[in-house]
This record gives sequence, C-alpha cells and structure tokens, in this order.
Amino acid sequence: MELYQLKIFVTVAKTGAVTKASEQLYLSQPAVSAQIKALEEELGLALFERTVRGMSLTPHGVVILSKAEQLLGQQRDLLDEARRLRGGLTGRLRLGSNRGASAVLLGKLLAQLSETAPELDVSLEFGSPADIVTALREGRLDAGFYTEYEQHELLHSEAVDRFGIQLAVAPQLLPAGFRTEPVPDWQWIALLPWISAPAGSCCGRAAERLFREQQFRPAKMIEADQEHLIRALISSGVGIGLLHTPTARDAAAKGEVRLIGPVLQQVQLLFGCLARKQQEPLLLLVMQLMAQIAADLAQSSEA
Repeated sequence: MELYQLKIFVTVAKTGAVTKASEQLYLSQPAVSAQIKALEEELGLALFERTVRGMSLTPHGVVILSKAEQLLGQQRDLLDEARRLRGGLTGRLRLGSNRGASAVLLGKLLAQLSETAPELDVSLEFGSPADIVTALREGRLDAGFYTEYEQHELLHSEAVDRFGIQLAVAPQLLPAGFRTEPVPDWQWIALLPWISAPAGSCCGRAAERLFREQQFRPAKMIEADQEHLIRALISSGVGIGLLHTPTARDAAAKGEVRLIGPVLQQVQLLFGCLARKQQEPLLLLVMQLMAQIAADLAQSSEA
C-alpha cells in the first residue's frame, strides 16, 4: 500500500466521483479506478458501492477513510516539520547537468528548491556526463545528473529516469523505397555524413557501438555538443545521427525526421553526489527532493 493510493481513495470518497477525483489529482480516470481497485484487492475489502450517481462508501470504506485521513495527516505533519528544519538552509548549491535528458528534472528540482529553501543560492554548470562526474569527484560541483556509464565508487547516486536512443534522418534524404525497419540498409547509411555527439556522451558511445556492430565508419563526421543543435542539423538534411527517444519521436511527429530501426539501447539517468557528503543537510535535502520528483514522474508516466 502506498500513500498516493490513500490520497486517491480519500479524494474519490470526498468528491463521490472518479471523474471529479481525476480532475483534482491530474490523473486519468482509468488510472484512478485502477488504484482504487488495487487498494481494495490489497485490503480484501470493498471500499465503494458503484452506482449511477457515483461512488458511495461502504461501511468498511467509512472506517478505512478515517484511518487513511489520519495517515495522510501524519504525512503532512512530517513534511511540515521537514520544511521547518530545512528553513535555515543557506549557502550555495552547485548543480551539474546537460541540456538534454535532464532538463525537465532539473527544472522541477529548481522549483522545489526555490520553495523549500528560498535563501539558498544555486549555480548551474552544463557539460557532458563525464564532465559532471569529474567535477563532482574534484569538488567543483555538489550534485548533478549523469548517465550509468559514468558511475563511480566515490559517488552516491539514484536512478531518476531512463531514455532510449534512436537513429534519425531528414525525410528528404531518404531514397525512394528505402526500408527504415526492421533492418535498414546500412550500406547506404554508411555513405551519409554523421552528426555526432561528443565521444564521452551517451549518444557518442552509442554511435561508436553502432559503427563497430555494422562495420563501417562515416566518411564525414560533424560534432555538435547539444541535442537541439543535432536535431536541427539532422532535420535540415545535413546528415544522419542519434537522438534521445523523446526528442526523436517529437521530431518525427512534426515531420522533421524519419526514424530508422528500433530503439538502439536504453540509458539510465542518475543523480548523485560524493558519497562521503551525502548526509550533509543540504545534499540530504537535494537527494530527497530529487527522489520524490523522480517517483512522481514515474507515477504520472504509468498513469
């Protein structure tokens, strides 16, 4: 049983309707219904009577509602106490990120920090995952995002997201009848200029792996260190290259690119800090906030 299930249960009980509860919770109606069903199955109790007028609590549901409200009240008390304890946090937090996969998470983290520690100054440093890890190890950054490739024994990290990598090309470059899947024409692909991310990046590593597997090396390589630049170069027909799946699918949906073949691999995005500093109040706060943000995003994705 999870606290978010109790929150959904209480909201449905208060509103008397799945529709109204889904609107308040910013969840889909099927997601709300599924969580209520899962809670009932775990408790072994029918919590609602489903009628044409909506959702009415059963006698068992009335008892569980009281207990659920108590638990959620205790959670609020705990969070209020944590906010009170964090209120005195001051100083500077140095965060590392790239401009691609971690952008959404970074934005949410900055918003949370602004609310929970308003006196805290935050500075940002952008770079490749390898750059972020090096800066963390050398003490130039306090916390940051990086990929699983750069895991290091001196770092404490938490997985916060996953993303795929896909091969994309401008539609105007494709010859008539070109087969994009399931097995593309690698001989033709080998002749194209390649828009490449830096060698130390996840896309740079994926490209090198692809070259080895398909036994070719592009005659011309153009390096760009930001995904939006790579997307622009690919969509304008300069060459072929790799994009993170969310960016690739957005570009494909807008007709900018065609995707070639399936997702090449899945990459885990991590958020971490030096292990020996993870219990410091500021880093403890940051790691907790990031873990909650990641959990909330995962829940909304499942819904």
